[in-house]
Amino acid sequence: MSITHTASEELLLAHAAGRLSAAPALVLDSHIAMSSDSARRFRHFEQLGGALIDEQPMAEISPDLFDRMLSRIDEPAPDAVMAALPQHDGLRIGVKLPPPLAERRIGKWRLMGPGMYFAKVDVPEDPDFKVLLLKIGAGRMLPQHGHDGTELTLVLKGRFGDEQASYGPGDLEEEDCQS
Repeated sequence: MSITHTASEELLLAHAAGRLSAAPALVLDSHIAMSSDSARRFRHFEQLGGALIDEQPMAEISPDLFDRMLSRIDEPAPDAVMAALPQHDGLRIGVKLPPPLAERRIGKWRLMGPGMYFAKVDVPEDPDFKVLLLKIGAGRMLPQHGHDGTELTLVLKGRFGDEQASYGPGDLEEEDCQS
């Protein structure tokens, strides 16, 4: 797979700094799982952030913190329930989902127009964003539509093009849709 459109430095830096909310982070993490170049640059930004933190002076802590932590060692652990990974067999995507996306619940395909379907990716911790999978038949074009904010498009399978470029599997398109 030859990925030609990778994440911008600004987007990777914002993610490494923890400034992306869950939905854009999910799309970017899925791209990073597919793009060794974006993964390498993201790790670099995380390392830079770690180095900056190491240079900061130590924070004052409560003198009894260590003793309080030791006293909790013998407390029973809360019951941890391992949730099974969602099954996506019914989606029939025809491609293995990147791990960050595969760990999410994804709704059923819904008709969007002739030869076009969408499935909603569940990101309940970030209700202000929509994460959708689109399945669009060859030669089909999305109707004119608008957006507010930034739109991230990650290609999982196939190709699409716009006025600027052609995008294939693993490519990430970032578009600033500010009005």
